[in-house]
Amino acid sequence: MNHLFPYIERTLLHPGVTISEQYSALDDVTQLGLAGLTVAPFWVKKIRRELGDDHPAVLSAVVGYPYGYQRTEAKQLEAELALKDGATEIEVVLNTSALFSPASVWLKIEFAKLVAQVHAQEKLLTVVLESTLLDQEQRLKMIKLATDAGCDFLKNETGSFSAPFSLDDALRFREDVPRSVGVKIVVNGAADDEMERLVAAGVERLALGQPLR
Repeated sequence: MNHLFPYIERTLLHPGVTISEQYSALDDVTQLGLAGLTVAPFWVKKIRRELGDDHPAVLSAVVGYPYGYQRTEAKQLEAELALKDGATEIEVVLNTSALFSPASVWLKIEFAKLVAQVHAQEKLLTVVLESTLLDQEQRLKMIKLATDAGCDFLKNETGSFSAPFSLDDALRFREDVPRSVGVKIVVNGAADDEMERLVAAGVERLALGQPLR
């Protein structure tokens, strides 16, 4: 799967992640040429120090993980601290709870605030949807909302739920997202040939929460 390495983004987000896992993932990034790492805010400063300021790999920090129902101000503070610590990308989790309530109008404002904040630092913003909780109408509505707000990437799920990988669902997600926006797909449990099909379909990043070796 060497040819897939430039698309793979290792995610270190499970609650029991250890320092040895962090170093192992760092080795994968530096030795195999992976696209990047996605880590909890607590680890950003250390990973940046170990990775160095000039390494081309993306260092993403999650904000509002895993359920997204924090106040916007809390997400903004998380993003501010992560960027200060050296993150080059912020992954913000959609407030699904707000979507399912009359407060859904607030989501547009939240996206706009976070996009403006992150782009002001010339960094990237990914909006993470928990697609398994959304019907098609809700998913399309949130994709449009995030796209209109100016997000750089959309991600199909957090990876914190145990839903099995579905190639059909992943390909449908890529089709639903405008080509002007990048797509990340969580590929835990996917076979090499399935990941190859995603890349061929235009998926820019494969989010992998399991060790490569």
